[in-house]
Amino acid sequence: MQQDVDTMNLNPRDQQIFSAVMSLYCNGEGQPVASSRIAKQKGMAVCSATVRNAMSRLEKIGLLYSPHTSAGRVPTNAGFDYWLSEFFPLADIAQYWQPAQAQLVELAHGLSQRYQVCCCVGLPQVSSQHVFRVEVLDFDSNDWLILLLDRAGQSHNICIHKPDEASDTLRYQFATWLNTVFSQQTLMEGLYRMQAMANTAPRNCHDSLHQWTRELSQKLGSDNSIVVGENYLYRKIDCEQSLNIGVSFLNFVEDKLAFKNGVSVLNTAQLPFTDCDELMVISVPYFQNQEYQSRFCVICPKSAQIEAIIQEFKLIESFGS
Repeated sequence: MQQDVDTMNLNPRDQQIFSAVMSLYCNGEGQPVASSRIAKQKGMAVCSATVRNAMSRLEKIGLLYSPHTSAGRVPTNAGFDYWLSEFFPLADIAQYWQPAQAQLVELAHGLSQRYQVCCCVGLPQVSSQHVFRVEVLDFDSNDWLILLLDRAGQSHNICIHKPDEASDTLRYQFATWLNTVFSQQTLMEGLYRMQAMANTAPRNCHDSLHQWTRELSQKLGSDNSIVVGENYLYRKIDCEQSLNIGVSFLNFVEDKLAFKNGVSVLNTAQLPFTDCDELMVISVPYFQNQEYQSRFCVICPKSAQIEAIIQEFKLIESFGS
């Protein structure tokens, strides 16, 4: 059966009817599509009998199936794969997509609410961001607060324990040294330079420098993600176990889609959700200065408005060009 799907060449009428089935099924409801409904679609100059014959052929080659006797048809996994590969130029959509972090978060919330789907977004890797300026503030009686600011003024903050005999003069000296170490460097390179240039730090800071470097490394090297709309999945699918969506899921997707740019889709059999056969993932990698950062993933039921969701990425691509 699958071999037929891979080698088939549908005639234009069957392609049109198949596309209509997919659009009507992926409307947020996921109801079987009847031949009479197809025949009534605008631009369909065919009768119900012709549609039924075409749907029978599509079922025979494995693109559609009938869940109940006398019911309409729904797409198979092979049908989804064929539809997405033949009807959408996925790899050409959102190539080298470079949204700001605020845009990523806004888009995730927007898609989740509009289409009742779950979005999982890997936040930009902190360690790869460049430092423009460092400030050291007197936070409280025990701690200094280090602000690592990029050129846009966004900062990554960490409290460190004050060294012995801390004073404002020592704090200013340490801030000057940190600016020398981190200036125009990535955060990760700055950490390496803190170790390599330790002997040039203010003397009263030497005893604490190793601990501070370790604390900074732990904070800056940690993975992070946001997940919104997970509750929509549990309302729409039959899944006995909770879904593990977060950093580990993003790592799984990255492994599956390594080196793939633009929009990619993972169908049921490719996902780690063993007891859920109703989900798919639409994924787009994003970049900063042409350097890969992480992925934006939409986890949705197969009945979701997939065409509209893909169109959202096309609109963002057009807006950014």
